[in-house]
Amino acid sequence: MLFSRRTIVVALLLSAASPTWAQSQDRATLVREAFASPYGKALTAELGKALRASADPACLTEKGLAAEQLEPRGRDIILSWGTRMLESTGALIDQQNAANPFPGAAERERLERNADVKRFLAIEQPMRQAKVLDLVFEHFDRYVLISGIKLGAVSPVATGNKELLDRNPIEATEDALEQFAAKSRSSALKRFLQLSEQAALARRAATSKVSSPPPLPHTYFRGVENDLAALCIRTGK
Repeated sequence: MLFSRRTIVVALLLSAASPTWAQSQDRATLVREAFASPYGKALTAELGKALRASADPACLTEKGLAAEQLEPRGRDIILSWGTRMLESTGALIDQQNAANPFPGAAERERLERNADVKRFLAIEQPMRQAKVLDLVFEHFDRYVLISGIKLGAVSPVATGNKELLDRNPIEATEDALEQFAAKSRSSALKRFLQLSEQAALARRAATSKVSSPPPLPHTYFRGVENDLAALCIRTGK
């Protein structure tokens, strides 16, 4: 059974916003587990490097902060603010879904309990986590740049860090999923992917009906400079 890569990717994008993740506490779990993944740990280490390079030495001495404390404390800050971003944007998606329900949503949710679909989604998990991490760090970096926060970029998209880019599991996961779907004879998986693509089109149509544009994702980090100041990261001149 053959599926296009586009169909597979659409299914994965929708899985992160499916009813499984409809509640804010589940989105918080998604972010927390993403940070605990190998790619999340690599990004956290990169954040630690940026914090150690950017923190004001005199301020660190005054506050009694050791360099090795910056990474774990910085991780907690980004995890908290990243969760806030995902919960806020997710709430907007939930509102659109409620106002424009997809007719096949219940069937798609039932199919998520099928063994073949569960296996597909389990293989996909590193990709889902990586997409969450990329969103969080890219929009964090954007807010840092726009706000004049004196902190180096972390996201490999911003830094061009090839080693970190190579740690991103998205491409390898796409390949694994394509192979799994190609070998599968599961009618349930086929139907799940079909419904996922239909749901994506329906969601796109619903989004086009929004009368006013939603806040830009990086704006959900407004105020993070206060938390970073506690780690001796300056803002402005």
